[in-house]
Amino acid sequence: MSQDPAAPSEATSPLITIDVWADVVCPWCYIGESRLHDAIEAEGLTGRVHLRAHSFELDPTSPTDSVQDNIAHLVEAKGMPEEKVREMEAQIQEMAREMGREYVTGRPIANTRAVHRVMQALGEARGIDAATAYFLELQRGYFTGTADPFDPGAVIARAVGAGLDEQVARDAHAGRTHDEEVEAEVREAASMGARGVPFFLFNDKYTAPGALPAEAFRQALRQIAEEARGAGTEA
Repeated sequence: MSQDPAAPSEATSPLITIDVWADVVCPWCYIGESRLHDAIEAEGLTGRVHLRAHSFELDPTSPTDSVQDNIAHLVEAKGMPEEKVREMEAQIQEMAREMGREYVTGRPIANTRAVHRVMQALGEARGIDAATAYFLELQRGYFTGTADPFDPGAVIARAVGAGLDEQVARDAHAGRTHDEEVEAEVREAASMGARGVPFFLFNDKYTAPGALPAEAFRQALRQIAEEARGAGTEA
């Protein structure tokens, strides 16, 4: 497997730090993360970008006690015709395919708060890099049909595999801990103007809402890298 271009390298210090607020069930977060990773590779910045994932709920009103089909959910929640929803999913699927990514159009959907609490618990115990890797792997698995973020056992097992104590993971998933940490990250994004996700913050300075086109990510990375090098932060 090739190196994740947004994974921090032990050999060099990060040139760019990117904080991204996202939700595991957000299609545009998946597309945006894919475009960003492609842009990092294209700009020759593999190993020089430190990506940090943060919690944001796409739909806090989603049910916590039941799981729906994503198509039916959008028809009901947004009042969209089913044909339009399926057309939208097919368009996103085509975008993913153009980048060489898989994308399944039929997915389960429910409230994601429990996943975020587990991510926060993992971040507290093992650090932001472990939490980010956990989140991104779960997100990628969700959109490729290989992971179910609404299966408590699977979510907890993944967290344990990432180094989190099982009881800590269970407490977080059940809502006994780490709810305020999720809320704090949502508030932080909102304070910077985020009204949805993905939402990016580059080097604690520049913000960018939405899944930018790959070329826009490349231009931003190029500019910020040049600025960082000029400021003498190059290792």
